[in-house]
This record gives sequence, C-alpha cells and structure tokens, in this order.
Amino acid sequence: MRIIIKPAFKRDRDKINNAILLNALAAKLQQIERADSPQNITGLKPLVGYITHHRIYLKTDKQSYRIGAIIRGNTIWLVRLLPRKKIYRSFP
Repeated sequence: MRIIIKPAFKRDRDKINNAILLNALAAKLQQIERADSPQNITGLKPLVGYITHHRIYLKTDKQSYRIGAIIRGNTIWLVRLLPRKKIYRSFP
C-alpha cells in the first residue's frame, strides 16, 4: 500500500520516548507497506459511522496506542498516533 504521513502524525510520533513502542510502530508501518489490501493489516478496524476512517491497534506491554488512518483504494493516510483514551477526541 502507498503510505502518506500527515504532519500531526509526525508530531505525535516525535513526542513518544518509549523505545519499545517506537519499535512496534516501525514494525506496523512495515506491515502496512507490504500489505496488498487493507484486509492484510492486523488490528485494522473501521470507525462506526465512517466509510474511510479506520483505527489501527498498536500495543506494547504497558501502553495501548491507536493510529488514526484514512484508507481510500490502495492509499493510506496516517493522521494521528495517540493513546487509546485520547485518540477518539481528535480523530476523525
């Protein structure tokens, strides 16, 4: 899939200091790149009431994060990367 990273996602990623979470994020981004279709991305779930807006589950031992994404065709826009409790306040 083609990945487009929005500036808000970059800012959210830069605020993270946990190396384990950053490694999990890098692995998830590689999985998204290699995926032929959205069905091949683990942890992907559509948001209720939206057709193109999805969340991608990202978890470590102590933290649970979500990636807010918009998927249209073979392109995915990564919009936000926030903790589970905060993601739904700012995405979509």
